[in-house]
Amino acid sequence: MYSKKISIILLIIFSLPLITSCNKDYYSVGMEILDQQFQDLKSETFPIFSYQESLDKVQTNNLSNVHLGVFNDNVFGQTKSSFISQLDVFSLQNFGDFSQTEETEGSLTNIRVINEQEELTAVYLDLPFFNNTNDSDNDGVIDIYDVDPIDPLSDSDNDGLSDIIELQAGTNPLSSDSDNDGILDPSDTDNETYNVESQVYEIDSVFGNRNAEFDLKVYELTYYLSSLDPANNFESLKEYFSDDDFYKRGNYGKILHDERVSLNFEEVPVLFTEDDPTTDPDELTQVNYFETPRIRIPLDTEYFQRYIINMEGSDQLVNQANFNNYFKGLIVRAENFSDDLYMMLDIFNARVVLDYNYNYYNTNGTDDVSDDIIEKKNKSNIIPLGGVTINLYDHVNYDQKILAEVNSSSENIPSEKIYLNGSKFISKLKLFSNDNSISSELSSFKAKDVLINEASLILYLDEDIRPSSYKFLPERLYIYSYDNGEPIEDYLKDFSIDFSPTAVNSDKFRFGGLLQYDSSNTPTSYKFNITNHVSNIVRYDSLNIDLGLTTNSNIDDMTMRNGYLPNMKRISLPSSSISLPFPVSLFGSNPDQSNLSKRIKLEVLYTEY
Repeated sequence: MYSKKISIILLIIFSLPLITSCNKDYYSVGMEILDQQFQDLKSETFPIFSYQESLDKVQTNNLSNVHLGVFNDNVFGQTKSSFISQLDVFSLQNFGDFSQTEETEGSLTNIRVINEQEELTAVYLDLPFFNNTNDSDNDGVIDIYDVDPIDPLSDSDNDGLSDIIELQAGTNPLSSDSDNDGILDPSDTDNETYNVESQVYEIDSVFGNRNAEFDLKVYELTYYLSSLDPANNFESLKEYFSDDDFYKRGNYGKILHDERVSLNFEEVPVLFTEDDPTTDPDELTQVNYFETPRIRIPLDTEYFQRYIINMEGSDQLVNQANFNNYFKGLIVRAENFSDDLYMMLDIFNARVVLDYNYNYYNTNGTDDVSDDIIEKKNKSNIIPLGGVTINLYDHVNYDQKILAEVNSSSENIPSEKIYLNGSKFISKLKLFSNDNSISSELSSFKAKDVLINEASLILYLDEDIRPSSYKFLPERLYIYSYDNGEPIEDYLKDFSIDFSPTAVNSDKFRFGGLLQYDSSNTPTSYKFNITNHVSNIVRYDSLNIDLGLTTNSNIDDMTMRNGYLPNMKRISLPSSSISLPFPVSLFGSNPDQSNLSKRIKLEVLYTEY
């Protein structure tokens, strides 16, 4: 008997490379053919103890996006967001064609060097939306608008010309009359007025009523944002938190924009800045290219003329450190929404655009100065948003039963419900026992000779709270080591990839945490595969650590941020949880009698031998 068991174990060990090379889960592969002594697959459910926690503040500097807007929920109250950002003058060179030194000193060898007298004509703050341009069949029509996204010969505008043919011909595959001249494309021999550079986008990460109006305000920041921490002798990066609202603290100056606005999801046309006199029509009236959809906010031109343009060549603009002391940044706020509207914006492509005219010495291509003229020329300079950026979150008017759960959990009483909102509410989970000890159930299970095929953590939605708001549910939750924020072993060992180009946040799908649906496509629960984690506890006496539970916006982001509990205890949090605004309510470990079947549970499938 003993030698037979050794043979079985050796066979399993030598089979592992073959099994894992096929990218399969070796726990359940071929066990029944190894030996008749293995019994049928069994299932056992173990308790999980959930505890509710509230975050006083979270670290929000330099996240992957910035938030702007408001979102109301009957239980979670109101979430309101704004942001603060420095400007990055690293890419800011001279205005016009020559440096201020050259303009001042002139040139003995270049007659074109003159005082350019730059004058701003417009200043914009550009806040681009995230957008999706996935085109699976490369026919010029993105998948969401393509009548058949995997067939380039499909005809999305039903005009008799396939999408790919229209792409090649330079007509609009989403319009049967590309140039709107009344002649349908198949019969039109002149579609030159249609700009082939124009694109259609699927706007991402804008939630709520996209037609809502709101007051959009931009202020000058008057507080210096240091990138290094003076409390640590400037030897580490300084942390900024969700409550570092320098507007509320009075650290604001000039109002640079204050208007009531609504969103525009069209492309932004950019005209040519020079006209070729030998051609017709005038290029200054023609579109050169299109910017992606964005919030384009006009700013105070007089202010930027005085503080930026007129300072060309000064010490204030010579490097980033000097500039951050001189021009400390922008505060962007949105108020008085006509309806819920919450936006996650592309901070990495956000920028201030400076349009200006300047004096240009035109020699007309000759050495004869008699035909030289000084004319006005138009140019643009870009100052990206960069350096320190801070997301500011206000969470108010949430239901007092959340605080009741927080207070009970602080007394080590497991929670009835689990409330999650990455920047405000998280949960702590204990497996098997409420004090990390070896419970009688775990002790009994450890005494068996078992091979764990799968261990699943299952959390059920509290559908009574948000029955009509499923579109705002997080697509994924995330569990991690509560004490240090590190991922658990199942995350690290899961290399599964969803190759769909339109898939969002779906890598590591074996590890899971993904929203589950029933046969009628109604969301029901979230499920994690924590087989390795549980196996290590059961079979190898690994520490039964506390697990953190939160929402997740990017499963591939392993970076961490810091947060503080109300007692000022410092904890580590996944960065991706802080970037997701929407909450979810789940059943915890201590639900009422009518919902006992939806209690959070750990389900273990195993083979006993």
